[in-house]
Amino acid sequence: MPNTLDIGAPRSGDLVDFDATPEVKVSLERTDKRIGLTVAWSTPDSPYAAWYLGEEVAPGLRMGGQVPKPAPSRLLFYDSHGTVLLLGCWARGYHAAISGPGSGRIWASFAVPGVRENIDFERVNGLRTEISGLREWLGISSWARREDYKTRVIELKSEFPASITAGTFEGLDINFGPARNLTKVKDDPDKQVVHDLIWCQTRSSGRLDWEEHLTVHRAIRDLLVLSRWHGESVVFNYAMRTDDPLTTMDGKTHGEQWRAVIVAEDTKATPPSGRREHLIRYGELGTQGLLRWLTLREEFGRALDPVISSIDLKSATPHTLLAHTGPGLEALGYLLFVRDGKTSGQASGMSLRARLERILADLGDCLPFDGPAWVDELVRDYNGLKHANRAAPDQVDVLNSWLRSVLVVRAWMALELGVPAEGIKSRLQQDPENKTYERRR
Repeated sequence: MPNTLDIGAPRSGDLVDFDATPEVKVSLERTDKRIGLTVAWSTPDSPYAAWYLGEEVAPGLRMGGQVPKPAPSRLLFYDSHGTVLLLGCWARGYHAAISGPGSGRIWASFAVPGVRENIDFERVNGLRTEISGLREWLGISSWARREDYKTRVIELKSEFPASITAGTFEGLDINFGPARNLTKVKDDPDKQVVHDLIWCQTRSSGRLDWEEHLTVHRAIRDLLVLSRWHGESVVFNYAMRTDDPLTTMDGKTHGEQWRAVIVAEDTKATPPSGRREHLIRYGELGTQGLLRWLTLREEFGRALDPVISSIDLKSATPHTLLAHTGPGLEALGYLLFVRDGKTSGQASGMSLRARLERILADLGDCLPFDGPAWVDELVRDYNGLKHANRAAPDQVDVLNSWLRSVLVVRAWMALELGVPAEGIKSRLQQDPENKTYERRR
């Protein structure tokens, strides 16, 4: 059995907390929600019981010359298959008898198989993820397919497309690296799966927290979400530290070592059904446009976050969707006034209508619908949601206001990134979200 952590395949082994505590047997298991470790103790004066019971076991531990400590954030599990370093750990629930045995759960944010030492993998020099939709957006592939219908021959040939260097953003070097492999399907020797992949990689000279790396990865995902308005995912794959080189049995080092990373929730987004074109195309942006996006994503985060995150509210009512995204439209208008040179106080005093009209002023003739009518409708519907002394808006009107508001933000961002205005309008006219709902008669 390889050193993996598969869902529904628990492993039993030993635990190291890097604090000279006694050896203890534990169970490590990954579910579709969590990476969990179960640790047991025989008496409440155990140092492991202190992770959960705290001061309740302090007298017994202190009498033995020990100081009760909370669960460490970094733990090492090992069994006959190898080691697994658990990161971002915290104690989560326990069951114990009075003055007797008990057991508790440890949840971990990440797991890195193969690490044997107490290495701070919560700070890394490099991170690789797989962002759904990125390979298609970049327009590259590691495979070439050729079909000859006369001879009934299908040829699949691996290729080596060049990686794409996207530049540096806030000390992080960004690179897109193609990859491919061919794997057999478990329990079915007649099937093989072709994988056509691309890594999004960030590197830094100094070691940074995962979240600092992930800011770039998630921003690229958000660009793809805005571009074709389809939910995308970021899945962790590998992490690297320069002080953890690839080392052979003779003690010699052989360059960098990218460690596989496991997280509990690593579900990849499914591709959209049917044809869904991108509003923002990589060929028009290039690497400079991508860096421009990363700057805009940071500058206008308060405006973009509510709009982008609304795509995940699949079962929400129209009123919830508009209440969720409305603050983003307000923030966008406010930030544009500030960019124009107004003070924070002056921009804050602008009405909702003035803020929406400020957004519309940038768009010109980019929209596939009447812009001033959208302003009137959104002011009516959004104010109707917020203020009890206003007439409650009809849910069909609210849904249409939300759809058009999302299109407005997407069009504004495309224009900011340099997409030609005529291209924006023609693409939005064909966009699946450019629709109007009507009341059932």
